[in-house]
Amino acid sequence: MKRTRGEKARILGALGFGFFIDSAEDVALPMLFPAVRTALGLNYMALSVIDNIRIIFQTFSGPFWGMAADRFNRKWILVIGTGLWGAWTLLCGLVTTYWQLLVVRVVACIGLGCLYPAAFSMLADVFGPRRRGRAMGTISAIGMFGIVAGAFAFGEMLNVPEVGWRWAFISLGAASMLSGLVIAVLVRDPVRGAAEPELEDVITEEAAARFRFRLADVRELLRLRTVWVNFIQGCFLLTAINALAIFYVTWLVDDRGFSEADAPLFFGGVVIALAIGSVVGGLAGDWADTRWPRYGRTLASQFSIAVSLPAILYLLLQATDPLRILIASVIAAFFLDGTRRGSKQPMVQNVTRPELRSTAMALTEFVQGAFASVVIIIFGGVADRIGLTRTLLALVGGFWAVALLVTSAYYFVYPAEARRLREEMDRRRTLIEKGG
Repeated sequence: MKRTRGEKARILGALGFGFFIDSAEDVALPMLFPAVRTALGLNYMALSVIDNIRIIFQTFSGPFWGMAADRFNRKWILVIGTGLWGAWTLLCGLVTTYWQLLVVRVVACIGLGCLYPAAFSMLADVFGPRRRGRAMGTISAIGMFGIVAGAFAFGEMLNVPEVGWRWAFISLGAASMLSGLVIAVLVRDPVRGAAEPELEDVITEEAAARFRFRLADVRELLRLRTVWVNFIQGCFLLTAINALAIFYVTWLVDDRGFSEADAPLFFGGVVIALAIGSVVGGLAGDWADTRWPRYGRTLASQFSIAVSLPAILYLLLQATDPLRILIASVIAAFFLDGTRRGSKQPMVQNVTRPELRSTAMALTEFVQGAFASVVIIIFGGVADRIGLTRTLLALVGGFWAVALLVTSAYYFVYPAEARRLREEMDRRRTLIEKGG
């Protein structure tokens, strides 16, 4: 069941808009925190608690969203979770105390737990195994431009004393509700397995229904060693990435002397490099997979980490003036996310059965997000005592170096499990053709 280029573009665009708003929402509090801190009287620990407890709740809700997306229509899961739930983000702009912000922010982000699992699975049913890095990189880049747009918009809104940060949350909530409407109008849920080379010309809704998600299948998913390597490597990767996302703007203000209005604008420029790097990383992962099918994506992942690590260390240890900060940040950002979009995520798609992919992504977000959130909350208190620069050096530089070493485990587990999935898809084709 091949899709036209226009259908693929429409699905990618609609999901991308959801990622655009979701990414802006993910970094809203860190970018707005200097103003929120003044209005509500908060400290570094408060920022860590609010932003990481909401990640924990978003993460814990993920497996439920993932299993629902594997069992039911993914389109309507997205409309509910990313669209209707946007009303809670809007309410963040109306809070008057720390505890109100904490509670409303947590509830708002529970709905966001549905986006990644459902979109991850849906894209794997639109794009084939050798094009999934490009698809994941592109949709990630669209999301990153949400951060860029948010950075510039938040920078302008923060020029409005006292209430600018409130208008930022209200605008985000309204945009999230709009994204649900866009998905409802433009997206049709693809047949599960429709992009597998062995099935694309024989699969139908009726045939796919024979391989529907069962709760017992989660045990099979957890027997995949590639998934476990992905869990472990991702814990270190995501902790480092989240630490930068949460503290980068505040670090620019407190440790490098940027103004509260200029720091988000500066960060917006850096995120452009991150977005471009996500697309390039996806393309590089697909090219490496075509060139070396067994090990290409692993090589691409390690290269991405190996180049970004020294740039991160230079940024935190040596860069003090704006130009050096910008150059180091751009280099690190360009390679930062390529390992996830071009390598990690396509490898999980390529070893997991179509009806289990939302659950696989949700469990990945659950394990990695919970680990990252707990670690960052702990390090938030450390930052209050020893400063942000020293804390980020240990949390980002150290964890990124561990991730580089853990990536090597893919060499030993991925090739065999990717081959087994192709064999399973061949067996399914035979069953469909025989009608048995």
